[in-house]
Parts: sequence; C-alpha cells; structure tokens
Amino acid sequence: MLTPISWLKDFVEIKLPVEKLAEELSAAGLTVEKWLKVDTDIVLDPEITPNRPDWLSVYGMAREIAAVTNTKIKSKESRMKTKAAKNFEIKIKNDFELCPRYTAIIIKGVTVKQSPDWMKERLKKVGLRPISNLVDITNYVMWELGNPLHVFDLDKIRGKQMVMEEAKGGEDFRSLDGINYKLPKGAIIFKDVGRVIDLCGLKGGENTAVSSETKNILIHIPVYDSVRIRKTSQALGLRSDASAIFERGADPGNTVRALERAVELVLELAGGKIEDGLVDEKKGPFEPWTVEMRQSALGKVLGIEIEPEKAADILDRLELTTKIEGDKGNEVYRVTVPTFRNDLHIEEDLIEEVGRIYGYDNFPKILPTGPLPIQKVAYFHDDDFDLQIKQILKGEGYSEIYTYSLVSEEQLVKLGFNPEKVLRVDNPLSREYEYLRPHLIGNLLEALKANSALFSQIKLYEFGKIYQGENLDKFSERYQIAGIVSGEDFYQVKGELQILLENLDITAEFLPPEENFNPNPWLHPSRTAVIMAGRERIGALAEVHPQLLAKFGLKMHVMEWTLSRDLLEKYADHSRKYRPIPKYPPIIEDLSLILPDKVLVGEVVTVIKNSSKLVAGVEQIDVHENSHTFRITYLDPEKNLTDKEAAEIRSKVLRNLKEKLKVSPKG
Repeated sequence: MLTPISWLKDFVEIKLPVEKLAEELSAAGLTVEKWLKVDTDIVLDPEITPNRPDWLSVYGMAREIAAVTNTKIKSKESRMKTKAAKNFEIKIKNDFELCPRYTAIIIKGVTVKQSPDWMKERLKKVGLRPISNLVDITNYVMWELGNPLHVFDLDKIRGKQMVMEEAKGGEDFRSLDGINYKLPKGAIIFKDVGRVIDLCGLKGGENTAVSSETKNILIHIPVYDSVRIRKTSQALGLRSDASAIFERGADPGNTVRALERAVELVLELAGGKIEDGLVDEKKGPFEPWTVEMRQSALGKVLGIEIEPEKAADILDRLELTTKIEGDKGNEVYRVTVPTFRNDLHIEEDLIEEVGRIYGYDNFPKILPTGPLPIQKVAYFHDDDFDLQIKQILKGEGYSEIYTYSLVSEEQLVKLGFNPEKVLRVDNPLSREYEYLRPHLIGNLLEALKANSALFSQIKLYEFGKIYQGENLDKFSERYQIAGIVSGEDFYQVKGELQILLENLDITAEFLPPEENFNPNPWLHPSRTAVIMAGRERIGALAEVHPQLLAKFGLKMHVMEWTLSRDLLEKYADHSRKYRPIPKYPPIIEDLSLILPDKVLVGEVVTVIKNSSKLVAGVEQIDVHENSHTFRITYLDPEKNLTDKEAAEIRSKVLRNLKEKLKVSPKG
C-alpha cells in the first residue's frame, strides 16, 4: 500500500529519517523494504499482512507509527455531525448475513467537476487516477480512513429501492469502467428494479454511475462478509483496493466516522445539501470487547520480565485501553480492544503486541535452558536426506524442476485420470490451476515439451508432493520423486537408478510387474519394471506410451521413473559407513550364459552374488538372443586371490545357476 509521508504527517509527527523509520516499522512487523521519492515527498510501500486490515489506510499507518515511535496520534474528527434519517428516500433492503453493517446518506444539489490539485496530487501518489470530485472523494476517504465507500447517481436508481442478495450465477453485469461480467453464484449484489447495479465490494455498475450531469447522490459504506468477497474476487479474477480491505475485514465500528468525513468533503468540494439524514443498519452493536492478560503469562511466553507499567503503556500506545488489577506479581490486565483490531481475541494476541512494540532486538541474549530434545517431532522432515538424493541425481546429469501443485483438467484427462476422482479446489485462480496433482508425470512432460526444441537429450526430475483421494476423508499427501529422460534407453536409465539406490545403501530389484499391478495408462504395458525393496514396491521404471506422447505433442522415445520418497528413507541405511579403497586387486572375468525363457536377469544376478561373499560385483554387459554376458568381479579384502580360488568361485556360481535356475554356460 503506497503511503506518502506528507499525508501521514496530517496525523502523526515524524522526525526519524525514512531509513530509520522503515527499520523501526519492519522490526515491529510492518515490513517496509521499499520507498520512492515523488517530487519533494517520500512514498512508503509497506507489506500488509492479511491479519491487519487496519494498516490499509493512512490513518492506520499513522497509528502504528505513533505506537512504534512513542508519539501522539492526531485524531482528526470530522466537523460534520449527522443525525438519523426519518424518511430515507431510497428503500434499502439489507441482508445482515451478507452485510453486517450498512451506512448510507443522500446529498442533493451537487456539482460534478474536477477535484482540487491537493487531492489529485495525493491520489496520484498512491497510484490512483483522479476522475471527478465525487469519485475522488470516495477513493480519498477509503485511503485515508480504511473503509471502502461508493457513490451512486440517485436519480438513476429505479423504483427508489436497493435490494441486497446473493447472485444466482450467470447474471449479466456491466461495471462503471465498461467491462461486462457473468456473475458467479454467491456474489453479493445490489439490485434495483430488474437489474444489478452494484457488484458489492468489487465494482459499481455503469447503470448508476455518477456523470457530469449528476445532481443528486447516495453514498454508502457497507461492511461485507469477507469470505464471500474473497470467493467472488477469485472467481472473476478481479481485485480492487476495496476488495483487499473487505477480504481482510473492514472496521465495522468506523462506518459513521468515514461517511461523515466523506460528506464533509462533498459539501466542501461539490456543494449540495444533506437530504433527511443518515441510515445506519447493523446486525449488532459492534462495540469494543475485553481481553485479559496475566503478568505471569507475559513473562512466561516472552521469556523476559516487563514491568506492568511498561506493558500497559505499550498497549495504550496501540489504542488498547488498559486497566491493571491484582496484587504485585499477580497483575491482570483488562484490555479493551477497539473494533479496528479484530485480530486480538486471546491472551497470546496481547502478549505478541507487547513483545513486538517492546522490540525483540531488546530481549537479552541468553542460551537456551533445559534438556536437549532427543526424539524427532511428529512433523520432522529430513532435508539432509532430500539433499543427498538431489546431489546424486545432479551427478548423473539430471536437472531439477519446480512446478505448481495445481494442474488443469485438460492435463488430467490426457493422463487418463478421472477429474471427478481428483481433489479440486473450490476457488481456483484459473482453469489452469484447478486440481491438486495426483502425479508428477504431467508437469514433467510439459517441461520436456518446452525444452525439446533446444536439446536432443533431456534429463529432468521433480521432488514434490502429490495428492490422492476423492475427498478430504480419503485424502493422502506424500512426497514423490519422478524423472523423465529422452535420448537414453531402458538399461541406461536403470543403471542411473541403481547408482542412486546403491548410494543410499538400498538393496533393490527391478522386476516385471506382478499380476495385480495396475499400470498407469501412460506406461508402456510391455516395457515396465517395478522396483522392489524388501517386499514393498518403492517405484517403477517404464517407457512412456507413444499414445500419451502424441497427446503432449512429443515425437521421441521417452523413459519415465518414479520413487516414493518415504519408502526410500525407510529402506536407506542412514549410518555413515567408511569403505576403504581395496588394498588388493580384483579379478574380473566375463561369463556368457544361456537363460531359459521366463528366467529374469535380476534372478541370475542374485544367485551369482549369493554364491560367495568374495563376489564384489555383477553386471550384465551384453545380450544376444538368449545369450547374456555378465561381468563378475571377485575381490578378497584380506589378500590376493589366486587363479585357483577364482576358479573355485566360478564353479560354485555355475553349479548354483544350474541347480536353481537351469542356467548353463554358453558353448
């Protein structure tokens, strides 16, 4: 929110240089990292957190500056005092579920013209375009006091009535800036006779907008239901300064003051006369409430002792009226919270206020006390393990990508998922980001397509969450690692995964899918291997089905693999083991074997390894029809192996292969 220093000085004295002021505000939670110089003025650009709508105004910012710098706020009450209307010309039918408070007034005999230069300059500094005195006044008061308001041309309201209701969905609406909308179901709207005249909280209607011919106006300041405004804003992709305030929660106790300020400016800059008086309909009294804070809790939570008088002074500086009760050491603060601080409802909220204004930098620097935790918390996540996996994949030539967790319905349909059985967010930002992804493969294919014109070989992987389940009752969220490769065959990619698993000290096998394995439709049915560790399937490796590649506009051979991050962590050996470089040289020989049908290479490798503890390594290096050549490494860490000893091991290997798998040597 852009906030000129010159405007702030209407309400608070500022003596600090802008750098020091920004530092003090940021330390208290109102982050100010940017500001700009406009002519002789400085305009702050603070970051407003969602829980502090009171900062979305010049007066709210000034109030915070006064509290942080321990200066007095200059309360500028309007000179205009209004009375309740007796015979309001427009019949207002409000819905308190949609609008807990509605305040309005009618002024007749106004003159529409240009605003004075001082108002134009201030509006330009906060990023607004001056239009006319009436429109500019509504923007000016919203920016100054934090309550959005809107002005209607009274004579354009049909039937002298305004009815608030929820949109049924599909209604046509043309905004005052000439844009047509189809309204979403649940949007808050005002209607007169047979038409929508206001998309509440977002934009006014063109059909009741003020113009150069306007003579009579109705100004209103509503307080809308924040959730409905937020949903409508997201459904339409439409945001405004007013909706930013309504979404966070406009101050329900400030509507009369803000309206009186607007009336004061209208009478000054546009002339006219108040017709009858003020309409102020409200669901409740909207009075301040009381929250208690104990001195003992203050010290326990913050870890330091702050004198009761100091704590009470801090709360008073925040306009939180405080009364201290109880004996010394057992003081209880009875704090009256104004309506503009709807984020303060429990004791801890008040403790946080005291701590941030006192200044966390002023807390003494002490070492933590108590026993060190030795058990992992329930939500512990081992980032070091993730980094280890990423480093291995980086060494194998893979590039990591990061993509959104939300995907489109179009992508789900391409992948063969039924969108009705995938979790969908109720308020998507757009149709491109509507469903929680059930797999990483779709985004990887999109990334492959985006880079396919630039590189002949592409190796990408993503480490992220997937979400599965038709509803929240059957919902699961877990980490998955998935990779996609073009320009390499099955055995090359398998070798890369074996290196990854070996570096994690995971003993795994690549096996054909079991009978009950239900492959995803993007996997080639006859070119798929499951990766097993223990008795659990920890992942899969497969060629991507050409039909799916065609849907993504890809004309190439593509391999895909997935691994469960949780199962990798389960089976990995996390103890650091030192493995010295062998002192004695190995004996390496190649064996060509004839494999019967249905005998798996993995089974052969397992039998060879289990034949002797001196078999240090086995890998398949060549295949011709049913003849497979394996390279076997023999190694004794204690001494040099002789040819005779190697021959004995070879004989045992061949004997075990013959007995267990009916495998015989070639020739």
